[in-house]
Amino acid sequence: LRAINVDLQTDAALQVDISDALSERDKVKFTVHTKSSLPNFKQNEFSVVRQHEEFIWLHDSFVENEDYAGYIV
Repeated sequence: LRAINVDLQTDAALQVDISDALSERDKVKFTVHTKSSLPNFKQNEFSVVRQHEEFIWLHDSFVENEDYAGYIV
């Protein structure tokens, strides 16, 4: 069992905002905006468009992997 403590008042290294839900026929798309000061990222800010099915896949992948138990995305 491992724990990760995050101080939400001072730790602003990674900010993710999901907005702009757009319904296209039978699909729902979202824009994921990311801002980061982490050295792992090549850019400080970027956005991508994702479909609802991709969030379902991500959830299912986490549920199937015991290492990610308890994580909130």
